[in-house]
Amino acid sequence: MKYILILAFFWATTLVAQKNPDTEEDTYLTEYVKSFSVRSSDTIVIQMHIPYEIVDWDRDIVRVFTQIESFSMPDDILRVVARSGRYRVKGSKKDKILEINLPKVDDKIKVQGIPLVDEVVAKIYVPDGFPLKVICTSKTPEEQVEDLWLQQEILTRKLNFPIKRAINADYYYDVNFEEATILAAESIKGTNRFLALKVQVGTQQYSVVSRIGKFYDIASLVGQSVVFVKHDQKEEIRSLPNQGMVLVRETEEGALKLVTKIDLPDFFFIN
Repeated sequence: MKYILILAFFWATTLVAQKNPDTEEDTYLTEYVKSFSVRSSDTIVIQMHIPYEIVDWDRDIVRVFTQIESFSMPDDILRVVARSGRYRVKGSKKDKILEINLPKVDDKIKVQGIPLVDEVVAKIYVPDGFPLKVICTSKTPEEQVEDLWLQQEILTRKLNFPIKRAINADYYYDVNFEEATILAAESIKGTNRFLALKVQVGTQQYSVVSRIGKFYDIASLVGQSVVFVKHDQKEEIRSLPNQGMVLVRETEEGALKLVTKIDLPDFFFIN
């Protein structure tokens, strides 16, 4: 059985089962939160080792939600790993600087020789207008693409995960984002969620299987400008070739919308 699990740091935990709409398998949701006072501090420094989103709010504390996702780790093992401190958010204060360190999870986990995959993201609420410095440590270009792919999986599966990853310029800096045009869109027999797309980047054409069938009318897709990322995370979906992904984002209303070039910084498209 495949597991998709998330955690965020809280002093009390709850485990809620929900259905994955693609597989009808159970998914799990457990939440945690960690807070830090900014009293007697004049600067916040956040050491980042994971994808993140920073949100301004009107409270005088920093609150960090950390989310752990796993497509391969049963919840009992994930709980043990969490208790070991792998995902612990730490804070320290010196010379009026509040430094918050988010977990570094580059070390691979193995159980009886079997590798387990975990991905960690964070949403950080900081006092509006408070001086803030972020030091971000990205992964390798290949790991950045893998992480972006997982972000898109979470969005298009419409799982009720608390944190929908932002596409941060300093975290996905090495990903090759390309402007593309949808040349063709076709339905796939046996599913109304997936569509088979043909996209063009410059003179090159790519086949893409995208989980956007419930959000777009097929006829409206042809000719649309999109953002394409080539990858080999999943080279075949629904028995059809898949050479990359067209990016989507979530609107404030909770709908999914295809990402266009104007949604991302210009330098993302400079190779």
